[in-house]
Amino acid sequence: MTVPQQSSSFFNQLRQINGDRGFFANLGGFFCVSCMMGLGNLFSQSLFHENMAWLLGPLMVMIGLYFFVPYFILLLMKRRSSEG
Repeated sequence: MTVPQQSSSFFNQLRQINGDRGFFANLGGFFCVSCMMGLGNLFSQSLFHENMAWLLGPLMVMIGLYFFVPYFILLLMKRRSSEG
């Protein structure tokens, strides 16, 4: 009986992370955060003369995971529950 409760709390946490956003809302959030990171890199380059492009790659991957992994897991679980 504890396993369904643990998985339920996991999905509740995913729902809180996703915040009931749809695909296009997640895509828009990803785009906005990516633009802000690019602007931050330009600011860093012009003000501090330091290029932070080496950091943008891993951060883009982490941001993509943050926006899309919870959404796709919840989408798959919703489809599985509607099938069965």
